[in-house]
Amino acid sequence: MIARTRIVHGLSVLALSLFAISGSHAVGSTSEAWKEFGHTVETACRAAAARQMKVGAVRIDPFGTQSYGVAVLTEAGDGGADHVCVYDKSKGTAEIGGPLQLVGDPALPFSPDDQAQLSALRDQVRATLADIAAKRLPSNGQAATVKAMLDGRVKTDDIASALPGPYRCTVYWYGFLDEGARRVGAHRCVVSAGGNGALYITKNTGEGFYAETVPWVDRLTAFAGRSYLPGHGQTRYDPDQPENSENGNFGNKVGLVLRSGERLFLVSIDERGMSPKDPTFFEITELVPQL
Repeated sequence: MIARTRIVHGLSVLALSLFAISGSHAVGSTSEAWKEFGHTVETACRAAAARQMKVGAVRIDPFGTQSYGVAVLTEAGDGGADHVCVYDKSKGTAEIGGPLQLVGDPALPFSPDDQAQLSALRDQVRATLADIAAKRLPSNGQAATVKAMLDGRVKTDDIASALPGPYRCTVYWYGFLDEGARRVGAHRCVVSAGGNGALYITKNTGEGFYAETVPWVDRLTAFAGRSYLPGHGQTRYDPDQPENSENGNFGNKVGLVLRSGERLFLVSIDERGMSPKDPTFFEITELVPQL
């Protein structure tokens, strides 16, 4: 029985070097013992990853190190990211790292908690829509388009070439309380082109919001944003200060950016201000150019 599982983020690619380490081991040396050890590592790593992602393939170092078992877990689906899992032999606990980067990939600005949220986003969207369907609640075309792109059935168009200028941005919630798709409100936004292909997105009516697009794993694009009220001093994403000091219901907000033709979709599972957290909830902000 696994005593507990903990999730940590930001393990570097150097963790893969654990595969090369050899030495004395705490488990028996027979082939059956090593087979049982491998099964233990896989079970513990799958359990630790369950809240973070849906696991596809699992690759296990058959011996591990003197203190740890080691595995690489690949997210289910096309282009799923790899995550290192380390299993503490003495404690019987497993820890999962964040998505691995190739050397030379752009540095990710996100805090460990936000990286975990981004990694969990696709599975939470799927779980929410499955729950909505099971309850025979209505969804909408925005959710169907987003799911098709997240599943890889429809390719997202290039984010960087989206038109700059004014947009109508409409916010939808899915799985909120006992509802299916809920239109929360329509607002005015502006999209601006930044350096290195980044987009800057500003919501100018209602509650304030500002975000910048950032390269993410699997050739996806994420956004690093912040919500705020007029007069708040904190209006930009800050991994070290997730909540606005003026009002904790506002602060950092992250998600994925998708594009279908002229439309942009900001998809987030952030539930700031909501309690308790709901594993079957997500939000889409649909941006349509106002030409």
